[in-house]
Amino acid sequence: DVAKVEIGNAPRLGMFQFNDNPDSVEGIVYLRRGENATEVLARVRNTVENINKQILPPGIEVAPFYDRQVLLDITIGTVKHTLFFGISLVLAVLFFFLGNLRAAAVVAAVIPLALCVSFIQMHLWSVPANLISLGAIDFGVIVDSAVILTENVMRHLEEGGKRLKQSIIIATSEVQRAMIYSTGIIIVAYSPLFFMGGVEGIIFKPMAFTMGFALIAAMILSLTFLPAMISLVFGESMHHKPPGFITRLLNSYKPLLRRWMDRPLTVIAVAVFVLGLTLLSVTRLGTAFLPTLEENNIWLRVSLPNTVDLDYSVKVANQLRETFLKQPEIEKVAVQIGRPDDGTDSTGVFNQEYGLYLKSPDNMPSGSSKKQLIANLEKELKKLPGMTYSFSQYIQDNVNEALSGVKGENSVKIYGADLVVLDQKAQEVMAQLRKVRGVADEGILKELGQPTLNIQIDRERAARYGINVNEIQTVVANAIGGAAVTNLLEDEKTFGIAVRLNPGSRNDTADIGRLLVDSPNGSAIPLSMVATVQLSDGPFFIYREAGKRYIAIKFSVRNRDLGSAVEDAQHLVSKNITLPPNYSISWDGQFNQMKQAQKKLMLIVPLALLGIFLLLVSAFGNFRDAVIVMINVPFAAIGGVIALHLAGETLSISAFFGFLSLFGIAIQDGVILISF
Repeated sequence: DVAKVEIGNAPRLGMFQFNDNPDSVEGIVYLRRGENATEVLARVRNTVENINKQILPPGIEVAPFYDRQVLLDITIGTVKHTLFFGISLVLAVLFFFLGNLRAAAVVAAVIPLALCVSFIQMHLWSVPANLISLGAIDFGVIVDSAVILTENVMRHLEEGGKRLKQSIIIATSEVQRAMIYSTGIIIVAYSPLFFMGGVEGIIFKPMAFTMGFALIAAMILSLTFLPAMISLVFGESMHHKPPGFITRLLNSYKPLLRRWMDRPLTVIAVAVFVLGLTLLSVTRLGTAFLPTLEENNIWLRVSLPNTVDLDYSVKVANQLRETFLKQPEIEKVAVQIGRPDDGTDSTGVFNQEYGLYLKSPDNMPSGSSKKQLIANLEKELKKLPGMTYSFSQYIQDNVNEALSGVKGENSVKIYGADLVVLDQKAQEVMAQLRKVRGVADEGILKELGQPTLNIQIDRERAARYGINVNEIQTVVANAIGGAAVTNLLEDEKTFGIAVRLNPGSRNDTADIGRLLVDSPNGSAIPLSMVATVQLSDGPFFIYREAGKRYIAIKFSVRNRDLGSAVEDAQHLVSKNITLPPNYSISWDGQFNQMKQAQKKLMLIVPLALLGIFLLLVSAFGNFRDAVIVMINVPFAAIGGVIALHLAGETLSISAFFGFLSLFGIAIQDGVILISF
């Protein structure tokens, strides 16, 4: 007579959907730091198989929809291909220029041995093996020392008059000093990577360690293993003559060299002019933080108006899910709505996250591309008004959120005390962002607009009735939010029995005002007698950072380089927006990380160049030769900049590290030329 009794569940705060199933259960397995991903994933798959066979009833199964092993297999395959192709290419080039298959094979044998030593050191130093640390190994640099020694031995054999062992001893003694210093110079060129922090440090430090281990191992092998192999493979009767095309090339080069040496100022002027043009063209490259790793998936975040309920959010998700499944490039669709039961992601039902897992490249429709797929999906999203969205990838999205502090690639944060002012300024900032070419997925992390039931307790009135504030709050919480007043036992299972007002009364301020609060004398006092009940707008969230309130505007950059897009946005914001006193603005995310990395490199790289210069002075015993070699460094960048233009790449942090390696090689070549 006084209540409706029914079996129900706790209020849902979210939902998970997968492919054609509109209501599924999702579980996520986390990998502990330092564990071997391949081994752990294999054990997880075995456990899942046992659960499906031995525990779950028919018709119910655990079906993995995202397996990191797929990406690991692609990465391992890429590394294997890079290693095999690199070694094969080096062997072919060595044979092409040395003109001797045995000599090329002896030099190439240094590569796997140096890599084995490097892998052992990586294991001892707990350096992870990944796509960057293994795939970025420069085999040409590793065999430089071996090539120098082998070519010098062959030169002595070509001159004649000396036995093989005597030629090896003389050739080794001539080049060993240059080899040691050259190896040290390249390692110093890589030294900035050891001092990098943040994401770029995590990614590139293993590469620096791997290359350092490999270079030291290659140098030691070139001074020990290689002479023994040469004496074993070449034989006393072997006489070397350079390939005919090399002889013709050298014969053509010599008169040109003499002509250039007769006009040194002209040659230098031309080189400086080309360098100047190259440096001017750098401004057209654009800048970026790191190149994107292709994960073969799309992670789509959709934000609906904050006031929507779960039913409406599910309705939108059903519509989008069906649309995405019709795309021929998409194999699986997983949808996360709201928050998980454990509360690890404190968001509302307005937040939707779509994992769109693509078909393998071999099964992709011909002519399709990820870029075109995103454009098609964006057209579908624009058909539904009132939402913001952003495109990313699964791993990339987690990294971006860690960098920017919001669910987006980049963010503008406005700090201040008044939420209304923050919201107003956020609208102004987003209007400026929309003017910038390349800026996409922009949206405000709304704070205001939450319909709020305000109950202001009149403490004096409550005191007259002998009622304390806690008793009033308990009545309100139980009536509106519900409370488990007792438990129902069924066999070994326990079910909570919760009571609260019916939905109509929970949304009626008059009914809420008629709630009865017990007083100490046994009488029941209506809530309206001791409190004011009214509806108003309040904040959904209050974001805080560094002890300050802030509001964030998230955005991405597509079809343009990150650096120039954000710099244009910063210019517009600083020009057109004025902040009140005690309000400030910051730019976070990939752009901020890129700027921090660039600042650190501007400090570390000059120190590395100074270290290289001191090594050169020690190697040559004078400043003149060291200066001559160092002057050559800027000119080495010409080819690298041209290559970036031809490949359509930007000047990212990884490209900058590539230039460091290039500078080390250029200096090494200078050491060899001056030494011999």
